Amino acid sequence: KKGGRVPVSFLQKQLANDKPDPAASLEKENTPVFDKPSATIRERNEKYRMIIRKAIEVFSKNGYHKTKIADITSALKISTGTFYIYFSNKRELFIEVIDEVFRTIVGEAAVALKEETDFLERMRIRGHIFYSNYAKYQELLTQLRAEMTRESVWPAEKIKAVYHGLTLPVIRDIQAAINAGVIKPVDPDLTAYALTGQIEIMSLRLSMDDKYTIHDVDKFLIEGFIRPMLV
Repeated sequence: KKGGRVPVSFLQKQLANDKPDPAASLEKENTPVFDKPSATIRERNEKYRMIIRKAIEVFSKNGYHKTKIADITSALKISTGTFYIYFSNKRELFIEVIDEVFRTIVGEAAVALKEETDFLERMRIRGHIFYSNYAKYQELLTQLRAEMTRESVWPAEKIKAVYHGLTLPVIRDIQAAINAGVIKPVDPDLTAYALTGQIEIMSLRLSMDDKYTIHDVDKFLIEGFIRPMLV
């Protein structure tokens, strides 16, 4: 520096140093900044399950058509906006509720039958599980059947899916028993649906009064329908 003047070469050097690096600027612009998730996957799954559990109670009490989304959100103390994060509408929730009932019955049976190899005992256990769940969920199943009388197609399709899921394990048991020579050759599909229907109507009878116990129904079905199939 001489006479208060800054050499031109010095200014050029400073300008070069102060010039922004294009690569650094681009990297800064392209680095996204994400908001912290408002809820973990586990928390979201738990809320999803919580809505379904509460919906089972509300649908069972009020019926499908009388139930409003607000009834469920109020019971859970959540906003309507939160509800729509998980479900598009009431029908979607109701379908998921029916699926949950089906998963409960099939899941309980799978656990209870894991080590059981006796055909008659397997049928008895399946019956008990259906009886115990029928009392809890019969209103929901009745509502689903009632929807079949309307113009919409989805209730009939859901009924088919539910009964197919309930009878498929029974069909497999019957086919395995036939292959093992335990029971006489029968049509596994028709037999499974016949047994499922018998168990369902017996479940209804048990729910009507205290005249019969589950053991009475066991004996009636096994002696009247299942034991005659044995070789």
